[in-house]
Amino acid sequence: MQKMSVEKLSGSLGGQVCNFDLSNISDDDFEQVAKALHDHQVMVFKRQSLSIGDHAALGKRFGVLHTHPVSAGVNNHPEILLLRNRGKAENITEAWHSDVSCQEEPPSISILQAIDIPPYGGDTIWANQYAALDSLSPTMRTMITPLRAVHRGFDMETSHPVVRTHPETGKQALYVNHGFTNRFDGMTRTESKPLLDYLVEVGSRADFTVRHSWAVGDIVMWDNRCVMHYAIHDYDDMPREMHRVTVCGERPA
Repeated sequence: MQKMSVEKLSGSLGGQVCNFDLSNISDDDFEQVAKALHDHQVMVFKRQSLSIGDHAALGKRFGVLHTHPVSAGVNNHPEILLLRNRGKAENITEAWHSDVSCQEEPPSISILQAIDIPPYGGDTIWANQYAALDSLSPTMRTMITPLRAVHRGFDMETSHPVVRTHPETGKQALYVNHGFTNRFDGMTRTESKPLLDYLVEVGSRADFTVRHSWAVGDIVMWDNRCVMHYAIHDYDDMPREMHRVTVCGERPA
């Protein structure tokens, strides 16, 4: 079993590991990875170089792999999402979101590998939605707990609880975002907007975040059930390529 040493990255969430090989990891190694992800919500693994097969195999340890409804795969592997810079006007960036929350069974874990990065810019920020929910007043929390929100995107629409219970940790998290959440169930968009904007604002408070500056070979995994993220597009049209494996559902028994 490899020895894992996790460096905490912020006061709210995020951990980093420098000397740990994610390729062909043992069952004991994977248990360390899964525990670290539950503990820190976002995990950065430095100096990795996963093949397409190893990247997919790592995702499969967490559950069934997700195929994105509109984006291309990599080298005939639809389960490996290709994220390539096509210019700021063409890329969906700079919106707080949880990956593809418009699906009936939205993704649980995302695993993103940096393949080609610009010489500057392109950071990603994640925000702790456990902490966001805990920061609300008891009255606000009581008011929003029964609510469901409608999430829409990629010609899909579904609703999810605004306060979502994590199936593995049992903790509750805020689950709305600006990328996909359209309105509250039973309310119009106009009626929903003030409260939705407020909840996303709370959920993206600076003290609930961690920010990562990418290097080639970085792999970052995060738990969509308890974090939002935001991709900063400050690198114009410079090349930037990332490969992402996304998991739906829970870990196999």
